[in-house]
Amino acid sequence: MGVAAAQTLPDGPGKDVVQEMCTPCHTLSNVVRARMTKERWAAVVDDMVARGADGTDDEIEQVIDYLAANFAAKRVNVNKASAADLVSSLGVTVSDADAIVRYRTDKGKFKELQDLMKVPDVDSKKIAASKANIEF
Repeated sequence: MGVAAAQTLPDGPGKDVVQEMCTPCHTLSNVVRARMTKERWAAVVDDMVARGADGTDDEIEQVIDYLAANFAAKRVNVNKASAADLVSSLGVTVSDADAIVRYRTDKGKFKELQDLMKVPDVDSKKIAASKANIEF
């Protein structure tokens, strides 16, 4: 990995492990642009391990923790966000995000988390897990 790529990662616990585990297969440019929930980062890292990324269970946890701490999902206003923004910020599926947008269009703005949890066919566990990233 080049020096420029190393400088794009913020210092912190796990940085060296991220560089060691991730760069044999790809650059880190997508990582530094991505913003995901910890659950979504865990899914991505699990996918990379399934594809051949090598690390101990402890190293994998360090990578997930590092990515979640430094490249966390941004807060999203669920009354204004596009479906794509809901997917990237809340870690919901495309169908969940579409349902949220459709519901707010039909029923009006959400006032609180419980209103959002009432959207039919949406994974309320993912919504609850992402409540720190939600604003109204």
